Amino acid sequence: MLITPGDVADLAAGATLLGSGGGGDTQNAAATLRRVLDRHGPVRLLSPADLDPGAWVVPVAAIGATTVMIERLPGETEFTAAVRALERHLGIAVTALHGLESAGVNALLPVAAAAWLGLPLVDADGMGRAFPRIDQTVFTLAGLPTAPLALAEPSGAELLITGVDGAGAERLARAALPALGGWAASALCVMRATDSRRHALPGTISRALRLGRALRRGQRDPAERDRLLAGMAVRRLFTGTVLEVRQRGRDTAALSGTVTIEHARSPRRTLRLEMADEYLLALDDGAVTAHVPEIIVMLHARTWYPISTERVAPGRHVDVLSLPAPPALRTPAAARLVGPPAFGLDLPMAGETAS
Repeated sequence: MLITPGDVADLAAGATLLGSGGGGDTQNAAATLRRVLDRHGPVRLLSPADLDPGAWVVPVAAIGATTVMIERLPGETEFTAAVRALERHLGIAVTALHGLESAGVNALLPVAAAAWLGLPLVDADGMGRAFPRIDQTVFTLAGLPTAPLALAEPSGAELLITGVDGAGAERLARAALPALGGWAASALCVMRATDSRRHALPGTISRALRLGRALRRGQRDPAERDRLLAGMAVRRLFTGTVLEVRQRGRDTAALSGTVTIEHARSPRRTLRLEMADEYLLALDDGAVTAHVPEIIVMLHARTWYPISTERVAPGRHVDVLSLPAPPALRTPAAARLVGPPAFGLDLPMAGETAS
């Protein structure tokens, strides 16, 4: 399969859905990707099984403040530099790229990086959605190392982090970002193709494309929405009007806000959404109806355009949906890394209520 300029709008739409309210605005990343594909040609999308088992594969991602990328746009220099830095450090030649997360800007930038480097992209990643930390991946669950981790920023600075586990790599990378200008291209979690085949979440770029095509059809034809939801295995959790948004300051390790929504037909019924960088928990009159790692999405009820955690506001008429998380993220071991406990949420069992 080839990713062409004609696929970018669908990929961007699907990536926004999978961002669960986070992951950054895909508009600028999509414009960048179109220009790159127009100049360099389409990118080959491969299954891990298409690669030689011993081939080296490296995930790439932008980390840091996505709002800064509007002023300091991602480009060829930093992503190429990050991959080349890992190759020099390890004495290897990278055969293909991976995405780290198939959501937000980081579903689009690995495609651009593959075009810049003249490499294929593996149709797989480590999250299947957006998470705030670089160690919140199935690679961490499988015991694959996050480091060495190479960071490169648009002005030419490079940083190599070694000798730490995933949590240490996350901590050091975040500490370095202010000095790197707020965001950096990263290359990390280097692995053989056989490890990608065993542990990566397969088909995630293809999933983003399918979701994006369906979302865009629903935006054009509201009469098609219920059929499209059923076809995507998406649940409609709630439809109503945003009453209140309480922000508590942004912290990727803790809850940063709460959204209260009044039901469209039953005004005495409310939905509460807890959020950090993404929407994490939905409570319908106190009963848990969805929680991370499920992908909770808020759409404008009329246009069906996704609403991020940064842009949700009182008075908006919204649909709240839930997309299933990949099975690998729904295990007890995964819950500690990417489930409610990882975000400080102490949830009741199914059928109970939360205060």
